[in-house]
Amino acid sequence: MKERPANSRVQHGDPSCADYGCKRQECLEARRRKQKRNKLLRTTGRPGMVSAQRAAAHLAKFRQAGLQDPEIVSMLPVGRNTFYRVMRGEPLTRTSEQKILSVPAPASLREIRTLAAVDATGTHRRLRALMWIGWPAGVLEQRIGVHKSWISRSFRAQTRVTQAVEARIRALYDECWNLQPEHAGVDAGEAEDTRVYARSQGWHGPLSWDDDTIDEPTVAPVTDALAPVTTEGGNIPARWLMGESVDLVRIEDRREVLQHLYEWTNDTTTEIAARLGVTPAAAERQWERIKERAATDGRRLWRRAYIPRERTLKQDEMEEAA
Repeated sequence: MKERPANSRVQHGDPSCADYGCKRQECLEARRRKQKRNKLLRTTGRPGMVSAQRAAAHLAKFRQAGLQDPEIVSMLPVGRNTFYRVMRGEPLTRTSEQKILSVPAPASLREIRTLAAVDATGTHRRLRALMWIGWPAGVLEQRIGVHKSWISRSFRAQTRVTQAVEARIRALYDECWNLQPEHAGVDAGEAEDTRVYARSQGWHGPLSWDDDTIDEPTVAPVTDALAPVTTEGGNIPARWLMGESVDLVRIEDRREVLQHLYEWTNDTTTEIAARLGVTPAAAERQWERIKERAATDGRRLWRRAYIPRERTLKQDEMEEAA
């Protein structure tokens, strides 16, 4: 049994976790699948190990972008030893090769060529603000050029980030802070799930932060909203509609509120979307889905609220109406 290194990134569910002596079922099953796959590769004349040529060429792009080795390692879903074995040209497993190739190489950082680190407060606030408006973590990770789950890991453990990473996230924030994810090809359902999650965590959107102070740890977000009260017990949608400061965390509650606003108020789609913190297109799609679902149950939904005319009727129109 191998000894697990102190800085090991192996997680439960990885085949290597069982090699370190873990007895969890998911780890043992992952190792069995790996062994079965390796046996298949051997019997079909395809070795489990591959040349490091493709992976090394891919990692060379990271160096060419101005990143130094420790920072590259922090962006990859493989460990430091694997990184240096690849750079030395030693063979690696097909799985490791796939993991390395799955991380997109970042664009050239030009002037950022240092490992100097800065406080991560502003970086985390920018990422959370983007998620607040619906940008999924996976999409942000692809755009930043880091491995999957880097954002959640950074939120949990990192209090400082390198200047190179900070520069990429700052540029991404400047590009996307006022851009709806759905308009950039993000799945509407995934964007909505991200918004719900961000609000449940108490995060704040871009308009709550001043660009001049977003990096200062002691500065609080600017918001006029009342502090949310407990969402335990009671009818949350009804309490929200009555004006209580409660959070609509559950998707079912948000759907019930949206249906009520469409059926029984004079609010436009834009106004309803603004009240719920979503885009008008997302609100309209959700309303159409609610009507379709009701139709399958034999019910018909429509806008029952009185919509006043924009002008008064002329005499001839009144006579015609009569």
